[in-house]
Amino acid sequence: MFILKGIEQLERAIAKAKKVHPRVEFDHFGRYRVSGSKGYYTVTCRKDERGYKIVACTCKGAEKGLVCYHAASALSLHIGLARRQQTA
Repeated sequence: MFILKGIEQLERAIAKAKKVHPRVEFDHFGRYRVSGSKGYYTVTCRKDERGYKIVACTCKGAEKGLVCYHAASALSLHIGLARRQQTA
């Protein structure tokens, strides 16, 4: 899990996601399944009670607090869906 503070911390993960092109599957708003080297990982995106954006992935790297490409990939879809909800 990590707290999203800015795009800078995502730059490496975004670059890897662009290279790997993982498959992102929508489960429900805020929950996604993303393909990885060892199968699929679950990524959740939410805001906590203070308004911080929290992203969590079930991969080993994310469990250590790293920003993974699975999270970056799911976050891209999540942001797009959130914007669509705001304009609806």
